[in-house]
Amino acid sequence: MKKDIKEQLIQLLGTLQEAHQEIQDRFGKKEYQTVQNLLADCQESAVFIGNTIEQFEKNQEEIIHILEEYCERLFDISAALEKAGTLNGDVIRMELDGYIGDVCRRVKNEIKVLKAVFFPYKASMWTSLESIWRAAQQDAECDAKVVVIPYYILDSDGNKKELVYEADLFPKDVPIVHYSQYLIEQEWPDMVFIHNPYDGGNTVTRVPERYYSYCLKLYTKQLIYSPYYLMGYYAPGAGDFLCLTNGAGMADKMVVQSEQVGRICVRHHVPEEKLITLGSPKVDAIVEGMKKPKVYPAGWEKKLGGRKVFLLNTHLSYLIKGYDWQREHPNSVDYAQWHHEQVFKYSLNREGCALIWRPHPLLKAMLKSRNLYSLLDVVEEWEQQIRESENGVVDETGDYNIAFRLSDALITSRSSLVSDYMILGKPVLIYERAWDEESCRKSPVNYNHNYYIEKDGKRMEIPDFIQMILDGEDPFYEERMKDVRSAFGNLDGTIGRNVYGWLKDSYLKEEINI
Repeated sequence: MKKDIKEQLIQLLGTLQEAHQEIQDRFGKKEYQTVQNLLADCQESAVFIGNTIEQFEKNQEEIIHILEEYCERLFDISAALEKAGTLNGDVIRMELDGYIGDVCRRVKNEIKVLKAVFFPYKASMWTSLESIWRAAQQDAECDAKVVVIPYYILDSDGNKKELVYEADLFPKDVPIVHYSQYLIEQEWPDMVFIHNPYDGGNTVTRVPERYYSYCLKLYTKQLIYSPYYLMGYYAPGAGDFLCLTNGAGMADKMVVQSEQVGRICVRHHVPEEKLITLGSPKVDAIVEGMKKPKVYPAGWEKKLGGRKVFLLNTHLSYLIKGYDWQREHPNSVDYAQWHHEQVFKYSLNREGCALIWRPHPLLKAMLKSRNLYSLLDVVEEWEQQIRESENGVVDETGDYNIAFRLSDALITSRSSLVSDYMILGKPVLIYERAWDEESCRKSPVNYNHNYYIEKDGKRMEIPDFIQMILDGEDPFYEERMKDVRSAFGNLDGTIGRNVYGWLKDSYLKEEINI
């Protein structure tokens, strides 16, 4: 229901309560004809309120029922006026006020001026929407729903191979509406939020077509795209696709993590007025996650507790790149496998040390889709090796923040996860050559003060990094945190609240001007 209509209803309900006072006063003066007229006016107003609610709102049967009871009571009072001696004006006012007070409370609390729906598909990507949803959910004027949508895993030919639905992997305090129970063409929400921008362009997974951005846009006034990633390093050409996806193009608004990322988008012809440069909700999730006490998934504490914990991240394409490189250079080493095995060698079953391995959630699906079963065998052998160790776990949870909280350092290839982890202030080893200093400075996040296998002609080997962390050393900490504060600005956990507030204010102003 539009805000101005709801306000008119609340005002009219207040007028009814004023009429009840007038009825009491007139009744005391025995002006029964005036009382009769006032009762008729009240009934007419109640019918108007009921018709208006039925026109603009569904599922408000309780309010309509109370209004019907109110009208029946008005009729009974009117009929009993001939025997006015049996009535008490004070009691009448209190009784009528009870009906209308109940209706007024319900209108204020149950009738919303905004309808918002959030369409996540991957539980691990929910953090890109979560803090906006929490702000919307806490707003008494907003009906905010979370509809987890299914997705297909594709084979190497792009054919749909398996339908996956991850609702059970979302936080337990997030009420999920099953996608079969939410028909957007009937709901017509004011705001639709997505984090998947690819529509039919993803080669590993794909949501059903009815959830493509151009389909959702047909049934809402505002399609809002909040990227599932933080943009860290950026090089013209390499990162352009992030601004050129269907979701970025179709969205009415796009949430971006900083003004610098906004300028990159504008250079790729994303209209400046489309951008909300208040920060990424993912930052909220990381900041708030670090405030929570450490909670170990089942079986983890025995392996990790009391040790320095290393988080090994495997990027979706990294193993394939190493595999392809080795095939093209038969006399060379598969560097991707070698790096992983170095981490396993120097961390597993080592005193004072523990390992969380978090392969990309779609890694196995991609290897299967591309028929890379020899690589899949390697991954499964690693999983078994880690599970059989005394100090290693494989992270298959939907929330990477669990591993973030429990770990002391990250070992990874170049990955968007580096930006996320830097926010924690914890050290990162990137087992690739460092980018040049000028490129780092021009990127949305300066990666220059992380650790690298090779930087400025110097090498930091994986065992050296592990030993440095075990010794409690991190010489780049202060400079790295300056880079983080410069890149993200707001680290107080209020980004989602600010984004939602901006969207709501903008929407209501636009509604008033229509």
